[in-house]
Amino acid sequence: MAKEIAGGALAVVLAASVVGWLLARCITRRLVRLARAAEEVSDDWRVARDVSVEGRDEVGRLAVSFNKMIGRLAASREAQERLVEDAAHELRTPLTSLSTNASVLRRVDELAPHARARLLDDVEGEMCELSHLVDELVELALSRNRDEAAEPVELASVARRAARRVYRRTGRLVQIDADGSVVLGRGQGLERAVGNLLENAAKFDSDGAEPITVRIHKGRTTVSDRGPGIAAADAARVFDRFYRADTARGLPGSGLGLAIVRDVAETHGGTVFAETRPGGGASVGFTVSSSLLLPGGAPDAAEALHAVPSGGPTAPCARRSGGGRGR
Repeated sequence: MAKEIAGGALAVVLAASVVGWLLARCITRRLVRLARAAEEVSDDWRVARDVSVEGRDEVGRLAVSFNKMIGRLAASREAQERLVEDAAHELRTPLTSLSTNASVLRRVDELAPHARARLLDDVEGEMCELSHLVDELVELALSRNRDEAAEPVELASVARRAARRVYRRTGRLVQIDADGSVVLGRGQGLERAVGNLLENAAKFDSDGAEPITVRIHKGRTTVSDRGPGIAAADAARVFDRFYRADTARGLPGSGLGLAIVRDVAETHGGTVFAETRPGGGASVGFTVSSSLLLPGGAPDAAEALHAVPSGGPTAPCARRSGGGRGR
C-alpha cells in the first residue's frame, strides 16, 4: 500500500513538473519574443514588426500593449520623417532667393538706387518668411507634446485675445458671435488655432470691406471671410502641411498655419472643416469633443462685438500671416 501511495505521489509530482515546465516554456517563449522585438527596436529603430498575441493572460495583454506602442512609434517616426522632408523642401525656396540676392549684393555699388532699395526689400521679406517658417515648424513639432495642463477655457475669451492680436498685426476688425462654451483644454493651443484662422482669413480677404467673423457655438469655432472662397478640390487638403493651391502661391505664409489648427483640434478630440461661405468667401474652423465641454457655460447667451484695440498694425514682418490656405 505504501509503495502504491509513493508511486502515485511520484506520478503526480512528475505530471505536475511536466505541466509546469510546459507552462513556463509557453510563457517564457512569448516573453523571449517580446524581449527580442524590444531589442530590435532599441538597436536599429525597426518599428514595423508586430509580436503575435497568444492568450488573454498578463503576457498576452503585454503583447497587445507592445504592439500598440510599436504602432505609435512607427506613426511618430513616419510623421517626423515627413515633416523633415517637407521642411527641407520649403526651406530651399527662401534660401535659394537669399543666395541669389547675396550674389547680387557683391556688386551693390553698381546698382541704381531704386534697384538697390528693391533688392534690400526683397532680402528683408525673405528673411521674414524664413524666420516665420522656422517659428511655425517649431510650433508644429511641439504642438502635440507641449506640457500644458488642461484647464477650463472660455472660447469667447480665447477669440477676443486672438482678435486683438490679429488687429495689431493686420488692422482688420473681427466680429465675434459667441455662446458661453467652456472647454476643458489647453488655452494656449486653442488661442493659437483661432489666431491662425483669423490671420489666414485676413490674408485672403484683403479688401476688408466687411469684418472677419468668428462664430462659436457648442464648442464649434468658425471663422468666415469674404475672400475668393475655397475650391472643392482644395477643401479636403487645406489642412495638410505646406499645401498651397495655385491661387495661394503668390501670397506670404508658411503653409503650416492650418496644419497647426488641425493638430490642436485633434488633441482636443475634434475635427477641422473648410467650406464655401454662402454669398462668397470661406468658412474655416474646428470642433472639440463634446466630452470636453463643461456645463458651466451659457449656450444661449450670445455676444456680438468688434475687437478694436488701441494702437495700429505693427511692423511689416510681424504682419505676415501664418496661413498658407490652399485656395
